[in-house]
This record gives sequence, structure tokens and C-alpha cells, in this order.
Amino acid sequence: MSGGVRLVCVLAAVAVLGAIAAPVPSALAQPPRTGPATPSTAQDVAALRLPSEGGAAVTDGKGGSDGAPGPKAGGKGTATGHPDCSKLKCVALTMDDGPVANTSKVLDLLRKKKVHATFFVLGQNARLHPGLVRRMLAEGHAVGNHSWNHPQFWKMSRAAIARQLDRTDALLKRITGKKPRLVRPPYGEVDARVRRIATAGGQSLVLWDVDPDDWRDHDADLVVRRVLHHARRGSIILTHDVWPTTRHAYARIIDGLEERGFTLVTVPQLLGSKAKPGRVFLRQ
Repeated sequence: MSGGVRLVCVLAAVAVLGAIAAPVPSALAQPPRTGPATPSTAQDVAALRLPSEGGAAVTDGKGGSDGAPGPKAGGKGTATGHPDCSKLKCVALTMDDGPVANTSKVLDLLRKKKVHATFFVLGQNARLHPGLVRRMLAEGHAVGNHSWNHPQFWKMSRAAIARQLDRTDALLKRITGKKPRLVRPPYGEVDARVRRIATAGGQSLVLWDVDPDDWRDHDADLVVRRVLHHARRGSIILTHDVWPTTRHAYARIIDGLEERGFTLVTVPQLLGSKAKPGRVFLRQ
């Protein structure tokens, strides 16, 4: 074998070994999804744990809630009249990216069904529909910060991330009179910077464990089946009220969950006293 051929073979072998040894890219390096992803670092994922009573998983963050008295609780309520999720099969239905004009129809449905949800709103949409945001709180729902315009936090500086959240906080306070205590980062991306910002702002970070992929599969029947199949006690269910197919699915989602013995609550009601600044919540 000539020297040139040997050199080519050696280089090829090195390339193959390098490819085998290369780490799998993290979510931070991947193109963004249309819908959120799970936490982006192994450290964040490893820190999540599920309490024995079946509630939401909590990370050890550095350590008020939004929302009015809760929905039907089968007689098992606390002294304040809120559902007692230590006794009930509580789940939280959450809705991202709104509000849009037709979010009013979602609110009509929730009022008719006598259940409450949690809306993680974009600042740019809340600015267009302040009346809907006020209605959410007036009718007992919780409102959280989902950034101003859903950017890719992993491409931004800490200061730019803080501006996204601060701008939305300031708008929501002007609209409702209160700063939101919950944050859901775009794409579910949580890293040390995001946690520090949330801690400084006195806010909890809320992810999810049930994702029916309604942002990708615009099929109401499929969305309903996925939610009902994956929901467990303590689940935080991700949906997007901006999609017509998802709005069409909500009545069946609510009915199906209640038929299975679940009580629908807001995220603050689900978390209770566990909600602390900088903590990340996700049922596993």
C-alpha cells in the first residue's frame, strides 16, 4: 500500500471514529419546533422529580398565584373553597400563544363547562386583545407570561431574554393590575439564565408532560385522543387556543377528562404552596 493510500485510509478511520464519538446535539442546537420542547439541558431534566402524592414535579430552585376559586371539586375542597389536589385527580389544562379573537369562544366554553384553565399569553397578542386578558382573570382563569413574541431564547443574550419577559410583565400589569407569577418560556427552553431571570422576578417556570402536538397535527380527533390517553393525575396539559382545530377539541377534552374522574384546575391551584420563584414544574 502506497503512502498516499495509507494516509487516506487513516483519515477516513479518524472521521468515522469522530462521528461515532460525537455527542448528540442538544435541543439548543436543533432548529426550533413550531411548538415547545422539553427542557433543553440534561441538568434541568435530571433535577425534575414527582412527589409521591402524584402532583407536579418540581426542580430545586432558589426560592402568590393567579386565578380565582376553582372548578367543580366533588366536595373535596380546601377551607378557601379551592379544589384539594391532595385528594382529587387534578390536572391543569394550559393554552399557549394567544389571545386571539376566537379565544372568546374558548372562554365561553369554559364558563359553560364551569372549569378553569391557565393561559400563557404572548405580549404582542395581549396588547391586541386586552379585554380578553381581563376577562380571563375575571372568570377565574390564571394568566402567565409566554414572552413578547415567542423568540428563540437560546439565540439571545440574557439581557434580551429579560426584556422579552419584562415587557410582557409590564403590559399584563397595566391590563390586569397584577404581574403574572408564572412563566412558560417559548419552546419550553429552560437554562440557567432563564431560571435566574425568573428567580429575580419572583416567578415560577411551568412546562408540561402532555403534548398532543396540536401545533403540528391540526386534527381535533387526534388531539382529543392524545390528551385523554396521556393525562395522569398531576398532569400539565399543553394546548394552543390559536388553532381552530384545537378550539374544536376542547369540549371533548374537558368532557373526557371529567368522565375519567379528573378535576380541571389552574396551574396555581395544582402547584399550591410548591410554587416558588425560579422553580421549574413538570410532571414526569
